[in-house]
Amino acid sequence: MFTNPSENSLMSNIHYKYDISFDIIQLIERSNIDIEALRGKKIFVTGGTGFFGVWFLAALIQIKKSLNGNLHIISLSRSPEKFLQTYSVINFRDSVEFIQGDVQNFTYSYGDVTHLVHMATTSANETFFGEDQLNKLEMLYFGTKNTILQCSGILESVLFTSSGVAYGVNKNDFISEYDFTSPDTTDLGSALGLGKLNAEYLINYFASQENYKFAIARCFALAGQYLPLNLHYAFGNFISNAVNGQPISINGNGLDQRSYLYIGDAISWLLRMLMNPTNKIYNVGSEKSISMYDLAQKISSKYGENLGVKVLEKNQEIGNFKRASYTPSTKRARTDYIGIKEWTSIDEIIEKMLKLQFIS
Repeated sequence: MFTNPSENSLMSNIHYKYDISFDIIQLIERSNIDIEALRGKKIFVTGGTGFFGVWFLAALIQIKKSLNGNLHIISLSRSPEKFLQTYSVINFRDSVEFIQGDVQNFTYSYGDVTHLVHMATTSANETFFGEDQLNKLEMLYFGTKNTILQCSGILESVLFTSSGVAYGVNKNDFISEYDFTSPDTTDLGSALGLGKLNAEYLINYFASQENYKFAIARCFALAGQYLPLNLHYAFGNFISNAVNGQPISINGNGLDQRSYLYIGDAISWLLRMLMNPTNKIYNVGSEKSISMYDLAQKISSKYGENLGVKVLEKNQEIGNFKRASYTPSTKRARTDYIGIKEWTSIDEIIEKMLKLQFIS
């Protein structure tokens, strides 16, 4: 399939690529959105250079092609050139206008944005390397406020990607939008969750002032091509172990339960929410939970070698509070957006993620 890199290569400047062209076409078809409704519109995307962003921008580019180029896509990035070089296998450069700047203080003077996709938050790298908790909170509050103010004018729809951490530590088997729990304010690891709640409030507040409609997507664990393999994502770390021919290493005891929605399925849901906003909060995730140990075993088995599984008992949670279970109820989303569902199984996700090619 590919040549395995050395043991430490994933921590170096080696990047990897996938062919997601079919997945992009498929997810747009599954979203069942009216593409013509975007003809002549202007979409502004923040957080477009992360895991979600790569997929969302790729989907918008495909939609733009279907509209013969009659869709203006703008993406804010602190380092657009670095992003364009890293993901050179996808033709972002010719299809997306990049604005260099920080979400907290950038300026955009045209006021002609019709659709806003606000995904900006602390980057995965910053979280992994210990970003200060207060910075996370401030980025979400001031970044959301500034973004709405810069894009105000003729906004029609705002999609905000929040997070399941906004619920705090929830003891229910399935976390519902009707569970009015919140992060513990005495836990310093709650900054992301509290920041997301602040941002959600701002999205709603400015909707009353600017007369746009919105959807808030509380995203849970997602997986798929381009999930970072060398940071704090267990799924990505397990894939990294496999392609390096190493035993799958679990930091905890292997009993923690997670569920993973395929990123392609998630983008289908998000496109639908952007095009049909209802001023509600929706969980975006999988209802099919799996233990970390069973996930590790699946990946080891899918790779086709007897790699084994190592349980390290570290119980380490990077940048957030620890949760033994993290599985959403998605009944509200599936009720309001008829036709969306989990199309891709965990086994298919693993197979897709193992089909990577390393490039220097």
